[in-house]
Amino acid sequence: MNLHDLNRHWLWKRPVKVFGQQFRAPSLDRLASLWMHKLGVLGRFEIQLLYDLVCPGMTVVDVGANQGIYTLILANLARPGRVFAFEPEPMLFRQLVANTRANKAENVVCHPIAISRQSGRLSLQSGKLHSGNNRIVHQPRPDSIEVAAASLDELFAGKVVDFLKIDVQGWEAEAFAGAKEVLRQNRDIILMFEFWPYGLRTAGTEPAELLRFLASLGFNLRRIKQGKLVQLDQDTLPDRSGKLAYWDLIGTRNSRILG
Repeated sequence: MNLHDLNRHWLWKRPVKVFGQQFRAPSLDRLASLWMHKLGVLGRFEIQLLYDLVCPGMTVVDVGANQGIYTLILANLARPGRVFAFEPEPMLFRQLVANTRANKAENVVCHPIAISRQSGRLSLQSGKLHSGNNRIVHQPRPDSIEVAAASLDELFAGKVVDFLKIDVQGWEAEAFAGAKEVLRQNRDIILMFEFWPYGLRTAGTEPAELLRFLASLGFNLRRIKQGKLVQLDQDTLPDRSGKLAYWDLIGTRNSRILG
């Protein structure tokens, strides 16, 4: 048995309760992710912040839903509002749907597509032994698969979106580029996204370009730092050559939302 098969062995598909929700992981690395969230090693500050930002009745879009940890938290917070979850990787999408059904999250709508600047087909490169590191690439590779893609402007034209979470391993600029009208039309929309300079550059975007794009639409950006929101200082951004250097950012036009 090779490492890839071992990582996806049925043995790891055991139930784990995280944040009051029941999950099964599709692989060993996703089981490890569940336990790291359960123990507070991952996501602790970001999830605490969601309780302050997401309110009942909101319409939420979760881009890069993975196995659904954030999706189900958002579903509970936004209920009776709906959560639209997007995950293009087939194994993860199946588990996302299964976890959603297991927790009777009837207000979640799951879509097996990638979010980008326009509809079409894209190449998704496998993260091999780290399914949280699957990423869209410009050119097909031996370990990549073809997935369907669409833009948020196409999917949510004329619709209200209150909260937008994006975590797509460097493809964030492409996702935002296809959401320009959604961002313009929803003046009080709140953004939560991963800002990973190395990943952005690998995907063909200069990190500062993404920040300028959002600033041009009137967003004030803050960094999540140990449970607090700190004003973004563009002179001290994460190391753009560092493969592990990233920040989680919050963007809003309404300063009252963040107190």
